[in-house]
Amino acid sequence: MIAEAADYFTLLKAIHQSIDDMTASLTEEQWLRRPQENFNNIAAIIDHVTRVEKRFMAAIAGEIIDTDAGAPFKATHWNVGEIRQAWRDVLLYSEAVLDKCAETDLVKPGLTLRIGELNRRQLIVYTIAHTTHHRGQIPLVTKQF
Repeated sequence: MIAEAADYFTLLKAIHQSIDDMTASLTEEQWLRRPQENFNNIAAIIDHVTRVEKRFMAAIAGEIIDTDAGAPFKATHWNVGEIRQAWRDVLLYSEAVLDKCAETDLVKPGLTLRIGELNRRQLIVYTIAHTTHHRGQIPLVTKQF
């Protein structure tokens, strides 16, 4: 893995670990509980982040996958076991994608998002920022249990 990608992965892995630490002792009931009507539950947050990370990393690998990243926020039922497994798998997938990145790949087109066109380097940074943003929601939810 090139040094830049290794640095990005180290940060992404640390954010994943902090989320794992915050959710490790939660029961399935806590994963599913909405503390207030207008709050998302932990399952929806993790499912959303996983879908976005997978989509963004696929784009960094030069692939397009079709996923509805907003679906977890509209759902009424969640399979916590599947969400937890997908969360573990996406970090391995991200590592594999970043492991294959060459310096020349980082300037290639990534995705066009609401903020504009991002190259692959920018998309990696945006992925980390997105995961970090939603990481901040987890303590807000769990403090209300």
